[in-house]
Amino acid sequence: MKYFGFIFLVTGLGIAYLLYTPVPDGLTQPMKFRIISAGANVFNLVVSIQNIIWPNEPNDILTMRYLSELGESRRKIQAEVPGSKFRARETTFDGVTVRLYEPISKPTNLLPGFIFYHGGGFCIGSTKMYDGLTRQFADELDAVVVSVEYRLSPEYSFPVPFEDSLKAAKWFISHAQDYGVDPKRIAIGGDSAGGSLSSLVTHHIHDDKSIPDPKVQLLVYPSLQKIDTKTPSYQKYWYYVGNYGVLPPKRSSAFLTYYVFGQANEEFQISYRDNNHTSSEFKKSSAFARLDHSLIPANLRDPVFYSGPTDKSHGNAQMWEQIKDTFTDPRFNSFVREDLSGLPVTLIQTCGFDVLRDDGIFYWLALKAAGVRASWVDYESGFHGVYWMGGGSEFELGKKMRKDSIEFLRKEL
Repeated sequence: MKYFGFIFLVTGLGIAYLLYTPVPDGLTQPMKFRIISAGANVFNLVVSIQNIIWPNEPNDILTMRYLSELGESRRKIQAEVPGSKFRARETTFDGVTVRLYEPISKPTNLLPGFIFYHGGGFCIGSTKMYDGLTRQFADELDAVVVSVEYRLSPEYSFPVPFEDSLKAAKWFISHAQDYGVDPKRIAIGGDSAGGSLSSLVTHHIHDDKSIPDPKVQLLVYPSLQKIDTKTPSYQKYWYYVGNYGVLPPKRSSAFLTYYVFGQANEEFQISYRDNNHTSSEFKKSSAFARLDHSLIPANLRDPVFYSGPTDKSHGNAQMWEQIKDTFTDPRFNSFVREDLSGLPVTLIQTCGFDVLRDDGIFYWLALKAAGVRASWVDYESGFHGVYWMGGGSEFELGKKMRKDSIEFLRKEL
């Protein structure tokens, strides 16, 4: 009997550990979020064991991909879906794999187009994982959708994911009419890392006068800067959620490490999380000035969690020397571009419980200052990943965000 009691106690403690995630007041559907986070806790436990057995492998990335592929195999992604007006097929644009959604019945007029980049920290995610979302875009926008299967890190580190994304977009715009698309009515967008790629690709297309600019840009909680990890939104997340949830700071730093270095780098991860990866000299640059915390609305800098910006004399010149060429590369960082004028009308959607919220706010302000017609909507109760989770894990707020973005795209296209 005493053994039963011991087993019961251990089991109870295990369940408590797995279910434990700080859920702040005001976060959408808290119980569902707790269940999602419990899954993340199980994942973290598995990866910790794997790291002991295989210490030099990217176990977190490999495990995430395995679970994603398992889910994709269960969902049975199909070319045609009952009720959908579009057929999906896999093809290549200038050597880059894409998932293309075309109308089953050929229309008489040219349709709008939408180039989409999935999220996943440049390390996970796929066009199949996002099939439900991109098909929704196609059906509700009545548009030809291109979902880009850019190659992932750590196998393909920076700049490969960006170069894949740019090549596919330029090829599609150049050949749009071959697919029944008006080249002057093409939108570009993505979530998280896909939002970063969308922004950077848009910059580079704007500089290429041989093809038209995208008409519209949609950035969903985009990851746009990697130089300040003590913004108010970072500080808020640490205070209320800590290193839990869908995108905790430790996981985002691991993703970035694989993208930058192509392998794990514990020294960089620690410096990045401590906001000690740039030099004090760089903090005097115009690129860093665009991240002035005083630009963030005062109500989003609550002194309960916000202690102010990092001292500009604080820096790590040695680490910065290793990474500065990448971090100041216009293919990597949306904020190193000086001239944002002439970019397409933009909608930026952010979430209140997301370390990346302020990336979107800073970029929205920079676009407006450059004369770009840009809108920013913050979903205060949302968290990173809520826009599209797939696999039966949808949140009502995610549906609302998608509805809003589709209405925006439909209006502007």
